[in-house]
Amino acid sequence: MNCRNCLSGKKTQCEFEIPGQETWELNGEEYQGCPFKIVTRETADFIRAFNFYGIGVLPNPGGWLDQPAKMLDAFEIIAKEIRKIEAEKTRKRNLFKR
Repeated sequence: MNCRNCLSGKKTQCEFEIPGQETWELNGEEYQGCPFKIVTRETADFIRAFNFYGIGVLPNPGGWLDQPAKMLDAFEIIAKEIRKIEAEKTRKRNLFKR
């Protein structure tokens, strides 16, 4: 998903607002329309921090136990959602291999 193109006016329609994709799920809750509409600055910061975490860089000094509990909770949710997305991609790829 490339929300930056939407925000800069380069896209006219969000890929999540295409007919048939109006409803999407995150952490067990269903949402309507473009997911970016509910992303807060804090959420975007957690996602950005998660990307750095993936390459071994923590946002705060110290180890993972020194990080805020809220951030660690966010990382767990992000990782869970990524695993679900990857599992769905694998499932779809396997459908075409048959």
